[in-house]
Amino acid sequence: MSLPTGGSPRDLDPGRVRDAILERFGLRMAVVEPIAGGWDADAVVWSAVDDAGRAWAVKTTVRDVGFGLEVAAALSRAGVEGVVAPVQTLDGRVSADLDGIALVVMPWIDGLGAVEVGADEVAWERLGRTMRAIHDLQPPGVPARRRGIRRFDRSPGSLLDELDVLLDDAGPALAARWREVRPRLRRLARAERRLKRDRTPTARVTLHGDPHLGNVVLDAQGLPWFIDFDEAAVAPREVDLMLVELGVLFSMPIGPEHRRRFREGYGADAAVDELRIVRFGCVRAIEDAASAIRHILRGASPAGVDPLAALDGMVGEHGLVTLVERELDRLGLDA
Repeated sequence: MSLPTGGSPRDLDPGRVRDAILERFGLRMAVVEPIAGGWDADAVVWSAVDDAGRAWAVKTTVRDVGFGLEVAAALSRAGVEGVVAPVQTLDGRVSADLDGIALVVMPWIDGLGAVEVGADEVAWERLGRTMRAIHDLQPPGVPARRRGIRRFDRSPGSLLDELDVLLDDAGPALAARWREVRPRLRRLARAERRLKRDRTPTARVTLHGDPHLGNVVLDAQGLPWFIDFDEAAVAPREVDLMLVELGVLFSMPIGPEHRRRFREGYGADAAVDELRIVRFGCVRAIEDAASAIRHILRGASPAGVDPLAALDGMVGEHGLVTLVERELDRLGLDA
């Protein structure tokens, strides 16, 4: 897959996308429509229907998603349940290059997002089996963009330092909110440093990279499918396990029974480091809060997203910041 060289997915009109799908994939689409929403400003997701009435999911993105597409394709070839494979181009690739914009086509899973039906309706055992199959997959022979939990090239502490500077000139309401949130995030940054210092060696495996319930679709039979492998990586398994078992969706808390059923499907034979899950939770919580605050400061947010409400949710009762704090308390950990 070619790396992006310029342009924006938001500059593409439906006609251009439809023509490119026909030219590169040999699929004739009758309808191609963008789907609004989401945090990823570098991508547009489209719904499409071909001349035969079959539904397809289409993504245009300037991110390097080649590794994740190869992971999904390999899992599908291996017969793993609950994974959607990308459609190959006419010349056998997992995506097409539109002047530096990657074009990806996948079958549309006819069903509802897990966030729409609730955590109690998820077949957690199957979700655990699928996750284990992802982790047991030999990494594809293309480079992974990430090799750890971080999505930023800076430490959690450095991110907070930057926010301190940026928020010097913030309005009174946001400045007051930051004064409330800052000590809690600083505690997580200190705990992350301590846990990282004391960590032990571990294996790196193939990851989905972002397997929260927002990236799970339940089909017409109620069976779960992982979608969106854009963040796929090679890193400790606890990166994925943290995102499933702690969760990042404050609107859909994960309970002890959900976790038990997921681990039952995942398999008790896998060595899981609970301290590493907590450390990765510290990193993700700080990065998510930093992203929300940056969106507030820029005054430009994805369609349908209120970044201030998202920040409040992150530090609320079921938010990741609070969940990680509880784990630190439970384990008697602090800096």
